[in-house]
Amino acid sequence: MGDIFTKLGESIKTTFKEATEQTQKSVDQTVYRTELISKKGELKKLYQQLGIAVYEDYKEEKQGAEYEALYKKISSFLKEIELIEDKVEEIVNSQKDSFDTYKREVKTTWNENMAAEARPQPGPDGVEVMKICNQCNTGNHVEASYCISCGHKF
Repeated sequence: MGDIFTKLGESIKTTFKEATEQTQKSVDQTVYRTELISKKGELKKLYQQLGIAVYEDYKEEKQGAEYEALYKKISSFLKEIELIEDKVEEIVNSQKDSFDTYKREVKTTWNENMAAEARPQPGPDGVEVMKICNQCNTGNHVEASYCISCGHKF
């Protein structure tokens, strides 16, 4: 019985650690998404500046006006946005993979524990002997101190 509590304690520690890691990844994701929104806002302003400049040249019938500085800024922002989007995607995938791995580990651990747990032995007539809770009529292990369903103390 003590072994199950030890494993339960380890499981709780592992769960806490995983929750902490998932929370940090969510915070990182939020930081990058905030930066992404900011960059896209700045990019929109650059596009507006370019549009205004091109239109003003059109109105004045200017030919060959130079927009190289704006083109470079726009290209730079597009590259930065792409890098940030890649980081966000990496965090999302890492978070998902990490959590899926954790869920598999927990499931495997508990399945192993349940398989190793002592099961009630069948009686001479081949029927499994169980302790029945007089509160909820649930079958429990013969050595159980409390009902697994309602928690009633035997």
